[in-house]
Amino acid sequence: MKALATALLAATLAAQGPRSATEEQLRPVLIFQLAQYVNWPDSRAKPGESLRFCVLDNPDLADSLTVVVRGKSIQDRPLTVAKANSPADLNGCHVVFIGISRQKPLRDLLTHWTYPPALLVGEAEGFAELGGMVNLKVGGGRVALQINLANTERAGLKVRSQLLNLAQLVGGSAPK
Repeated sequence: MKALATALLAATLAAQGPRSATEEQLRPVLIFQLAQYVNWPDSRAKPGESLRFCVLDNPDLADSLTVVVRGKSIQDRPLTVAKANSPADLNGCHVVFIGISRQKPLRDLLTHWTYPPALLVGEAEGFAELGGMVNLKVGGGRVALQINLANTERAGLKVRSQLLNLAQLVGGSAPK
């Protein structure tokens, strides 16, 4: 787990340049990096179609992520970012960052999530156990990841072994 966190942090810092990066600068780069380790089902991985990042309840992160992904692609797909004002705005998203940190609203959202093929990323306490997929913890110069493999599989997503081998798996079985 430490190796991936170190690799992601190193890639993030390299992308930020020689200056010291803040957590707010690291977070969008890490989300972009995470998406590179995911394969979407063929029905959602149409060549040439944009891979859509959506950010709920964190407009500043959406703005930063827009800057990070500008001109980049994943699996030969251009990247776009959208700000979501409500869960209804998340339709058609491939990567969803949920900025809700309060337990009740987060639990309500995840309880009603139908698990379309979208990677759910958050950083609230217990996010992966509550129904999210990747809980991203950035702080004190460290990166920690928790992945709920059962939820990624339920959504039809394939998370590459490079990421699974180095993250803490929660709420589901280990890969076979």
